Amino acid sequence: MNAESGEVAPRLEWPSNLNVNALLEGGWRPTPFQQFVLKIHSRCNLACTYCYMYEMADQGWRRQPRRMSQSTIDSVAERIAEHARRNRLSQVDVILHGGEPLLAGADHIRYAVNAVRSAVDPGVTVNVQVQTNGVLLDSVFLELFAELDILVAVSLDGDREANDRHRRAPSGQGSYDRVHAGLVNLTSSSFRHLFNGLLCTIDLANDPVGTYESLLSYGPPTMDFLLPHGTWETPPPGRRPDSADAPYGDWLIAVFDRWYHAPERETRLRLFDEIIRLVLGRPSRSEAVGLSPVGVVVIETDGSIEQVDSLKSAYDGAAGTSLHVGTHAFDTALLLPAIAARQIGERALSPECQSCEIRRICGAGLYPHRYRPGTGFANPSVYCRDLFRLIKHIQHTVNDDIAAVRDRSRRRRASTQLTSFPERQPHAMMLAPHLLSKEVFLELAVGEGGRAAVEHLWTAQDSKRLLLLRGVRDLATEDAPRVRRAYDLLADIQDAAPDVTKAVLRYPTVASWGLRTLHTLSDAQASRDSWAISSAMASLAAVAAIRAGRSETIEVPVVDGMVVLPSLGRMSISGNAPSAIVRTGDGKAEISADGVTAIVGESSSWEGVRRIRASHRGVAVEFVVDDVDPGRMPGARRTEGRLTEAELHQWTSTLQPAWEILVDRHRQVAEEAAAVVTVLTPLIGPENGTASATSKLAFGNIGISTPPDPHSFAVTLAHESQHAKLSGLLDLIPLTRPDDGSRYYAPWRDDPRPLGGLLQGAYAHMGIAEYWRVERAEPHPEDLLLRAHTEFARWRDGTEAAIRTLRTSGRLTAEGDLFTAEMAGVMARMCDEDVPDEAIRRARLSMGRHVAGWRDRNGEPSDVQLPSLA
Repeated sequence: MNAESGEVAPRLEWPSNLNVNALLEGGWRPTPFQQFVLKIHSRCNLACTYCYMYEMADQGWRRQPRRMSQSTIDSVAERIAEHARRNRLSQVDVILHGGEPLLAGADHIRYAVNAVRSAVDPGVTVNVQVQTNGVLLDSVFLELFAELDILVAVSLDGDREANDRHRRAPSGQGSYDRVHAGLVNLTSSSFRHLFNGLLCTIDLANDPVGTYESLLSYGPPTMDFLLPHGTWETPPPGRRPDSADAPYGDWLIAVFDRWYHAPERETRLRLFDEIIRLVLGRPSRSEAVGLSPVGVVVIETDGSIEQVDSLKSAYDGAAGTSLHVGTHAFDTALLLPAIAARQIGERALSPECQSCEIRRICGAGLYPHRYRPGTGFANPSVYCRDLFRLIKHIQHTVNDDIAAVRDRSRRRRASTQLTSFPERQPHAMMLAPHLLSKEVFLELAVGEGGRAAVEHLWTAQDSKRLLLLRGVRDLATEDAPRVRRAYDLLADIQDAAPDVTKAVLRYPTVASWGLRTLHTLSDAQASRDSWAISSAMASLAAVAAIRAGRSETIEVPVVDGMVVLPSLGRMSISGNAPSAIVRTGDGKAEISADGVTAIVGESSSWEGVRRIRASHRGVAVEFVVDDVDPGRMPGARRTEGRLTEAELHQWTSTLQPAWEILVDRHRQVAEEAAAVVTVLTPLIGPENGTASATSKLAFGNIGISTPPDPHSFAVTLAHESQHAKLSGLLDLIPLTRPDDGSRYYAPWRDDPRPLGGLLQGAYAHMGIAEYWRVERAEPHPEDLLLRAHTEFARWRDGTEAAIRTLRTSGRLTAEGDLFTAEMAGVMARMCDEDVPDEAIRRARLSMGRHVAGWRDRNGEPSDVQLPSLA
């Protein structure tokens, strides 16, 4: 330690010797921070015996001011806004932490939250959570949190005996009674919607099932069990590094078995949920397991920028950096070796971990638990044996269940369909595998497939949406009776009119609503959209009842002053009614709220979706133009107001000649577009050209700005249909391995792309290149012909380079290798075609400008990623 400054000298252990420049040269790009932990108060009103802040190696809290000043808060807010702007983040998470954050006071918390939300650009959502010990959780704080929409997570270790063994006041008095009183306030009807979950540190002296059930009595939406912090130098209680025992693994297995085999899902248990996701091949959302990049940064009370604060358990200064919000951007922190080490996946693992069969699931556990003097963090977790035992147990349990489901499916001869809504009992939905033939897979790989392949993808989407509905039904807590009634009504209508229900559920926003809602229900820390609520299932039931001609009375939610009926439209509701009544019958419906009744489709307050159509040579297409549903294109820069009638007419008048182009010269593209795209969402356009997007959350929907000419409309349909097909395929077959933080140059994007994003872009631009390949053989006017040659040359060469990057990345699955090999064959044939010199010159000039701009923003891409500019 430097005696004059009080700063801790850095240790020369891994990852201090990690070469970040070499990572960048190899294509890795940092993942932006999305979670900002604000230490708004550095002291605590408890003296927990296991606390890493006050009782372990790092005593830096003694050098911190008690409370974060307003000027520091202002600097933090500006840095968060700057980071969101530079990295194009649509949302960030702010976690108010300490010490005990409530010691900062209600006014100071209000100032901090308002400062961050005021600083970010319009369109950036700031989600806020407070992590508290619960002792001060009274109506004053809860009313503030309700006003500011701040979620609340509370630390509690079980019943009174379990909790008070370690979580005590400085006087030695137990904290349970005061925390219990705070939880009673939090779980009251007025504030329960703020309850974000419970955090429990494991004590081997406590009964595991008893601890779980005592926490469950509060009805938390989520729980997380934390392993006590320890390292190889200072092992945790009861964990001898030289012992073959796994006491913490056994403790957690007892909880897992009680939780997993419960007749209904009682709560989300974060550690177990994340392990199950990883077992099923999905990426982790937690730093405790898996290899997903960690995007968390801590801002200390004095404004210092630090790594995750649990590192304070390793050694004095382990979490520190030399950066400060007053002088450094968060982007600077992303390039520190210690931060980069948390974002490079398997490359950060020790040789022992790299040879382990469960390395992609375990990920060496929580980073601080790997520390050993001399080798730093390049070690297995001190909990290695515990994690191995727990993960293998969960893996066997889940795999046995999947095998049993598949066996039942085979015996029921249901290999081609999903038996949906078969009973009204929990866990009654029967699953059957969706099989895609190799022939269809290979047709899709070369950009083809036709209607038959698209229908395969739609059939899988049907199952996905049924699963989403069931997941929302099972996890719903708020409005659970209404959700179950809506689910049962949908089931009844499906029994009587299956085609009606299929059409309702195939509307794209059903998928985006289901995914966002299920994510919110299953992850208490997830950001929340006002429209992603479980009670919106009633709106789907109302649409199904209308379309089926059923006479029903259904209570539906009012969201942001609107009743939304997906695929039909929306109605504005005056007043503050939280819900409305929809009465249906004979194909009609009326909506009543606050004593006012209006007829769907007739009232002046009703805004229905509109349609545009085109037909040529017996091939017709119809698209819904959805500029009303709040879930229509999550994350895109969509238009907020409705298209005027003149604007809609421009869409229609441009679609017809565009459709004629597709039918006459790109017949398969026309057939695929008509089959896979059902909804168009208007986007805000650029100054020149057309903006377009496809959301993986909403299969069947593409976003597009007002098309300036028929060719722009036609090529956009070709481009986005490719995106949609690949998104549907990826729901069935993973083509890339989990993200390890590597980022790559894409000739069509200004930002470095993950491998999955590069694959999506390459596949879609293969379709663009094919479109212009065909068009350049037509007797077009000279200017259009030059455009066709130039566009073909640019996207042919750019796509070929991107596919080369994909195939040399080492990050494709076996299926991904086969898929991209077929893509490479298509591009090789295109590269054999001659292109006029002027078109080549223009294409390479355009590519050169793009590469130069990309270098200015992001640094030097590796040579293998670049198209030829010679």
